[in-house]
Amino acid sequence: MFCKNCGTEINDNAHFCPKCGNNNQGDQQASKKVVEDNQIKKQIKPEFNWPYKIITIFGKALVYFFIIFCYIIAEITEDLIVITPIIFLVVIAVGILYILIKLLLGKMQYNDLEYNFYNTKVEYKDGFLNKEEKELKYKYIREVTMTQNILERIFKIGTIRIFTNASSGNYGYGRNHNMIGKNGIFIHCVKNVKEEYNKVKEIIDEGTQED
Repeated sequence: MFCKNCGTEINDNAHFCPKCGNNNQGDQQASKKVVEDNQIKKQIKPEFNWPYKIITIFGKALVYFFIIFCYIIAEITEDLIVITPIIFLVVIAVGILYILIKLLLGKMQYNDLEYNFYNTKVEYKDGFLNKEEKELKYKYIREVTMTQNILERIFKIGTIRIFTNASSGNYGYGRNHNMIGKNGIFIHCVKNVKEEYNKVKEIIDEGTQED
């Protein structure tokens, strides 16, 4: 083989280059570690849970509808009383359309969600609409938690949250994977969440020790 530093041909078993003293064995071990870190030890692909999503999205739509309803009642005048039923029908139609679009887009996004856990890192991939990839080294992870709200317990799913040193710890729900404006990964709609959480935590703990 050849020295990585000066290019001198040296014995394959040599630890150091006789010319410049570079530790080529260390370079080989580092390269081997990189190759090994391309092997996926655990993959999580969340499944879109229709009943859970319908209830949560409908709940949000109901809140929006109530706000719009209160606004219409406050602003209505005698001249608009005649067309009030039409206004309410339009609001309801828009609400139903909002729910259907949210469900459709959510299902399409979940089809492309992928969380791959390697020896020393976790990668997030989302190929829906705008392609997004995110890599997080285990050495930057501060905490891994598992949560189940009442609805999640009913539908036998849960959420795995991975916090980094820069994370605030707030439980935001802005995206399927990120805390609102903070670093970290949230994995929603995980089946057998307790088992998956234990496995993920074990892989991260092992990866942190290796670093």
